[in-house]
Amino acid sequence: MVPIPSAELRTSYSLYSLEFDPEDANRLIVAGGGGPGNHGVGNKITAIDASRPDTLDIVSEIELSRDEDSVATLVVGPRNKDSILLYAGVNSSAEDVAKGKNEHFRVFSLDQPSKAKASSEKPNITELSRTSLFATTEKDTYQRVLRLSAPFPGSAQVGAVATGFSKEPEIALFDVPNMGAATPKLRGNLELVKEAVDMDIIQTGDDSYQLAYCDEYEMRTMNIGKGISEGPKLVFTMPDEAAVTGNARPSFRSVRYLTPDFLLAVANLPKGGGVVLHGFRMPKNDKIHNKLKEKEEEEAKKGNGSADGTVTTEGGAKGTADETVVARKVEEPKARLCISAKLPSSVTRATGLAVRNLSPPASPTAKQGDAQFVIAVTGQDSSITIYTLDHQSVADINLIVNLFKVTTFKNVHNGPISGVAFSYVVPPADSNSDEKAVAKKGSVRPEYVKLASIGSVGNSCIVHSLPLKKFVDKTAQTRRGGAPRAARYVLALKSQAPSPKGLLFFTALITLFIGIFVQSFLEIKGYSSPMIGARRFAPVSWQQNPRYGAGQGVVGNVNYANSESLNSDGVHGFLASLLADKDLKVQDGQAKKLILNVGAKDGIVQVSGHDAEVDSTAPTPKEWDELHETQKKAWKEKLKAAGHWGEGMGETIFKNILFGELGAVVGGLVR
Repeated sequence: MVPIPSAELRTSYSLYSLEFDPEDANRLIVAGGGGPGNHGVGNKITAIDASRPDTLDIVSEIELSRDEDSVATLVVGPRNKDSILLYAGVNSSAEDVAKGKNEHFRVFSLDQPSKAKASSEKPNITELSRTSLFATTEKDTYQRVLRLSAPFPGSAQVGAVATGFSKEPEIALFDVPNMGAATPKLRGNLELVKEAVDMDIIQTGDDSYQLAYCDEYEMRTMNIGKGISEGPKLVFTMPDEAAVTGNARPSFRSVRYLTPDFLLAVANLPKGGGVVLHGFRMPKNDKIHNKLKEKEEEEAKKGNGSADGTVTTEGGAKGTADETVVARKVEEPKARLCISAKLPSSVTRATGLAVRNLSPPASPTAKQGDAQFVIAVTGQDSSITIYTLDHQSVADINLIVNLFKVTTFKNVHNGPISGVAFSYVVPPADSNSDEKAVAKKGSVRPEYVKLASIGSVGNSCIVHSLPLKKFVDKTAQTRRGGAPRAARYVLALKSQAPSPKGLLFFTALITLFIGIFVQSFLEIKGYSSPMIGARRFAPVSWQQNPRYGAGQGVVGNVNYANSESLNSDGVHGFLASLLADKDLKVQDGQAKKLILNVGAKDGIVQVSGHDAEVDSTAPTPKEWDELHETQKKAWKEKLKAAGHWGEGMGETIFKNILFGELGAVVGGLVR
């Protein structure tokens, strides 16, 4: 893997929010603090220079009042003459909040010094204005979430703030002021049933925007236009399968727009079961759907229909059971899940999400072409997992594919990660000129997308520089004399597609286990010649086969009622495992007779051919019928204990076998 440089900076206060400057990928703004009180930790906003991949430098810093709360949220706004606007969420002092005055929305200005003075002069951060956007005046309410639509040249931005710890949750929408103004203009307040866990906003046209927000189980969208709004609309609900499976529902943690057509969400599985990334295709404004809905509303006003889906005839009269009717009820379109991926098992709960488009469109009305998105998910174990996702566009068809993991940074901070953000990326201006320069000289400066993360416990800020490379689609068709193939940035790190090796190994292991089990069963019951020697390890009671009758039985292909039923090696099936290594081949059309003895020292049943060398002083082996009853009983017990014989097999199978005399038979027991 390509080395990933990183730089770390520790501040004097806890960090809770961060954001890169949209027009300068080397400028990072962080904020936080210790909250109200004289505990020695101030509330601050800090500007950081991240131009070098191995070093972070503090450029400017402002300390806020220690009577007020810490900085909970922060975004970087547009340019205002020679400065950059910063929007932050800071609760007023406890005394002001008690009076019902909480000016939680703050606007700051970060100066941009001239190039001549840049080396000696540090830019200042100053507060420009403060206001309240929430309608509620509850004491515990604070500005939990703050989002701005992405900046486009010549286009206005719209922002949204959401409450936290409020009994009357809401989202306040505001317009980002034009050049020269600092205080935002409130558009309106959206009352919620449940507090928003997360939200995002995207510009969909010259004067149109869409807000997406979610609570734990539901996701809604709201269309925002010039002087008009539509919604909110419920577009997705986490499926509740508690009645079927008994499991709780997954819960949303974060949402981010990819394009106006697609949205990415992070969901935590119940009981710490893991984290899943979901890609949704957002519903479109269907003209037919809108017309039908307008017609339904008109009919409802005229009394010919009703909002609850009353069925009417085509002529307008109320339908009856024996009339042909046409239903007018239209359901709202829903978001559709189109791609998903589960994070590594070590990540049991997600805490944050960041997404960056490496090939953003030039304007809000421009079509999003082929592009790669870089995704970062922070986990409860202080890890950051990186994914890539491809957006493909062919004619009017848009797809998101290849949601693959790239790498995981483990133990990034000493404690939980309180924020994560990507720097903005400017697409390459030319397709082939830089490519040729790289090939010839190799002197083109490497490009990076920076990933910044902050930890609230260790007061740490870490920036990883993820390398980029130019990609030119060689399969794209070009016209003779036309523009060359467009180049775009993709991550230089190789992503990892899901590997089938684990599944194949598990399947092979299960197949092997089943094969061993079946073979063991067949051997124990005598249905198969021994291959793994399972009869030696199985209790004798398991080896009784109910298919055998008294004095006869069938094991595999051997009929023990027939004294000549030997296998191809002249070996009785029930003694196959014992005789497997003996040279007892059939000769001259007749099988050798077998002699069974018991070792004098180890007491193990031994086998030999009739023509093998034997001890001349030993008693002559006898046929089964010639043995004394005591010897027969002793041999049965010996063979049964060794797993070579069972009661159900009978005595007929002992024909053509010679038995040596057991020399220590006492009371029918064999040593």
